[in-house]
Amino acid sequence: MRAAVFCTIVIFLLGASVQSQVVRRRNVTWVWPSDRDDVYRIDNYEITEHYCSIGLLCDYIKRDFDVKPIQFYQHHRAILVTLGHRKHLLLINDYLATKSAKVMVVKLSSGANKEIDEQALSMYRRHAKPDHRLWILPEAVEISPGDREVLIKIVLEDVSAATPAESIAARNSYKRWWYAVASQTGRVIREYRTNRIPKDWW
Repeated sequence: MRAAVFCTIVIFLLGASVQSQVVRRRNVTWVWPSDRDDVYRIDNYEITEHYCSIGLLCDYIKRDFDVKPIQFYQHHRAILVTLGHRKHLLLINDYLATKSAKVMVVKLSSGANKEIDEQALSMYRRHAKPDHRLWILPEAVEISPGDREVLIKIVLEDVSAATPAESIAARNSYKRWWYAVASQTGRVIREYRTNRIPKDWW
């Protein structure tokens, strides 16, 4: 009896662990893969992650017609990934370091990947003029129904200031803006200078 109860608890905890790696944001299912051989599912597609060499993580997807998983990305720390509505691309938040991130798109047909946050981040710095002591990161939030546009939020990650007063002054320069960018090129289509984004932003 005790063994049965113990097994039930273990299964429950493992299931909860896997579920904690799957998050829902603005009607989008995001997966935070781990290297523990767990399998995560998005629309019946399987996502897995393994170490492929020392310090290098490789991520794989297995679609319903694939004989075996295919590698779609490599990184060194952590990623958050979702599948496009048409299932032709993957959208990735790659957290390179504690205060560094980039937004990537992977074409499943070719395996090619591209960073799509650079123009949005550059435009934000020009228009919002945040204090140089702010650590700001781009973060993909959602992809449009036709997979043509990606919504990127500019996130305040940290402040490098010597005193509390300097920190407050620097934080006051932060503006929570959003950018709709082309999923294939990263070209900025629209800039949203608002804290709250419309539901149908595309």
